[in-house]
Amino acid sequence: MNKIYLFFASILLAILLNSCGSKYFEVDKQILQTKIYEPTIVKHLELQQDVVLYIDHSTCMINTIVNKSDVFNALRPNLGKYADTLVLIKGRDFEYISNTDKSPTSTTVSNILNNIDRDIPYTDIGEAFNRISKSNSQAVFITDCEYYDRDNKLQDHSPYMTSTFIDWLQKGYSIYIITEPYDEPCKGKIYKKNRFYFIFTDDKLQAPISGLINAEIQDLVDSGICTLFKMTNSDIGVVSPKSDMVNTNLTFKVDYLNSFELISIDDSWKAIQEYVMKLDKYGEPIPGEKPEPLISNIMLNNGENYKLSDIQIVATNITTKYISKDTSVADDLRVILPIDTTEINISDGFILDKATFKNNKLNVMLTDKIFTDGYLFNKKYGGNLIRLDFVITQVKLNPMNSSDFEWQSIGSSNNAICVSKSIDNALLDVNVIPTALNRRVIHTIFIKMESY
Repeated sequence: MNKIYLFFASILLAILLNSCGSKYFEVDKQILQTKIYEPTIVKHLELQQDVVLYIDHSTCMINTIVNKSDVFNALRPNLGKYADTLVLIKGRDFEYISNTDKSPTSTTVSNILNNIDRDIPYTDIGEAFNRISKSNSQAVFITDCEYYDRDNKLQDHSPYMTSTFIDWLQKGYSIYIITEPYDEPCKGKIYKKNRFYFIFTDDKLQAPISGLINAEIQDLVDSGICTLFKMTNSDIGVVSPKSDMVNTNLTFKVDYLNSFELISIDDSWKAIQEYVMKLDKYGEPIPGEKPEPLISNIMLNNGENYKLSDIQIVATNITTKYISKDTSVADDLRVILPIDTTEINISDGFILDKATFKNNKLNVMLTDKIFTDGYLFNKKYGGNLIRLDFVITQVKLNPMNSSDFEWQSIGSSNNAICVSKSIDNALLDVNVIPTALNRRVIHTIFIKMESY
C-alpha cells in the first residue's frame, strides 16, 4: 500500500510542478520580514526620550569660573528646557531635582546652576557614570573627571569610565564628548584642565539630545574653542541603490523592505551562467568575456570610529526554511514531500569584488562553486530562496587625538589619562568592536531565483 501511495504521490508531484511551475514558491514579504529576517537580528533597545542632567558640584562648576565658559554659556539658556531631571552631585551625595516646568521662560535649572558658589570635594564621578549606564534615559554629565575613590585616592591614571562606555555602546547607543579647556587655580598655581560635557544618547531617537546640544556649540567647535568627539559602533551600514542594483542583463524586481531587500530574478540559471558569469555550457570561461557582478553599487558607510578592512558574504539556501514558515505553501507540499528545514551553507558560491571594496563599494560576484551538488534545488520546490549576509570580519580603529582628553594631573607630574584610556578600552572591547557576534552582520539581501 505504501509503495502504491508513494508512486501516485510522485506522479502527482511531477504533474503539479510541471504544470504550475513556481506557484509553490511565491515569497510572502510579510512572512520573510517577521518569521525569517527579524528572529535572526539583535533587537535594538530604544532609549527613552527623557534627559537627566548630572552636574559635578565642584570647582569646575563654581559660577566665578563657569561664567567664563563659552560652551556653558551657549548651553545654559536651554539646559532647563532639555532636562527632565537635574542631579547635583555633592561629594558622595546625589540630590535629585525634578524639572516639572520646562517652558521657554522657566528659570528653575538656570537659577540652580547660577548659584553653585562652592566646591564640594570628592565628587563621586564613578558612581554617576555607573548610574547613567544602568539607566534607560538620555543623560548629560558636566564634570572635570577629577575622581577620588572611596579611599580618597585620585584616579587620574585609571580608566574608570571603561565599563560605563562599554555598557552603553553594547546597546547600540552613542556617546558624544565635548571637551573645553579652562584654567583652574589650586594651591597658588593655575592648572590647565578640561571641562567635559558627556552626552549619552541614542542616535535612532526621533530627536536625540545630542542634536540639540551640538547645534548650540557648532560654531565653538569650528573656531577651536572646544572639541567634539563621538563614540559609537552602530553607524556602520550600507546604502542600497534604487536602480542599478542588479545586473542589467537579467529580468528582475527589487522590493525594499525594513532593513533588507528582496530581489526576484526571473531568468534561468543557464542565462545567469552565460550573461553574468560569462561561462559556456561546459562551465568554461567564454574567451574575451569578463564576469560581471550579480549585485552591485551598494555603498558602504564605515562610520565614525572604525574603518572596515574586510567583509565576507555568508550565503545560505533557505528555501525549505521559508516553506516551513509559509503554511499556505507547506500544507500543499507536506502532502507529497517531507519538509527539511535545514539551511544549506553556500557561501563559496558568492564573493565580493575586492577591487571595488577598496572604494567602499560592495559588488557581489558568483563563482562556479554555486553549482556544487546540493547547493541549489531543482523543480521539486519551484525555485530557490537565497540569503546573503554581509559580515564584518576585520576593522581598524580610526585614529583619535588623545591629548584632547588629557590634562596636567593635579596629583602628579604626569598627564591625567583616565578619559583617553577609557575611550580606547571601550572602542577596542570585544563586545563593542564591529566584529562582535551580535553586530557583525551589517546588511542582508534575499534573492528569489529559479530552479536549477
